[in-house]
Amino acid sequence: MAPTPAGDVLLTEARVALDALEAAGRRARRAAAGPKPVLAVKADGDAGLLEPILARYASEPGSVPVAVRLCGRQEQPKLLRGGEADVALVHAPFDGTGLDSETLAVEPRVAVLASDHPLAARDRVELADLGWSTATMERRIDEARRGRGDLAQVLTAVSLGETVTLPPASVAVRYPRPGVAYRPVSDAPRAVLALAWPQDSRSAATAALVRVATEVAEAARDAA
Repeated sequence: MAPTPAGDVLLTEARVALDALEAAGRRARRAAAGPKPVLAVKADGDAGLLEPILARYASEPGSVPVAVRLCGRQEQPKLLRGGEADVALVHAPFDGTGLDSETLAVEPRVAVLASDHPLAARDRVELADLGWSTATMERRIDEARRGRGDLAQVLTAVSLGETVTLPPASVAVRYPRPGVAYRPVSDAPRAVLALAWPQDSRSAATAALVRVATEVAEAARDAA
């Protein structure tokens, strides 16, 4: 026996509804334990905005403590849909099913090279200099993240001449280190950092955190 097309649609919709119900239950249980919003973010993936957002939110009247959940690359949407996080900082593109989002930062990318790499002598490079296309760039970034773990490990691998990666330009400002050279990549697609939260969220704390994050990001853009 095989399901009909209508049955397939019904099964898919039922799974979505059950997942949403389970997520709502998790959020309700966390709310019962206290209105403590959970902000999911990948370590070193906040464009320097995490600390200002938390500091600004803490100064708001009626603010509550925020729990920061560090996670791996692109885990944030799953945590939001599963009711394990209330808001997240996540780099686009990502699966936005069931989520609302707001762009916080758009940054150029830099090539991270070993300091003795031939391209490190240049002021800037292009993807072709690395032998990359845009698709290759995205794949290499993903491979570097999955294969090496955190940024410190990636930078160590770069300094040893084992890899090259293209993070957002804010990484160059925040993580200078010996043995590594950062060079602008003139034709690389920009890195987009977004704020995301569940479409069905009714949490006042989450709404306040979203508002504060967008205000902090706007102030940072104006100051740049």
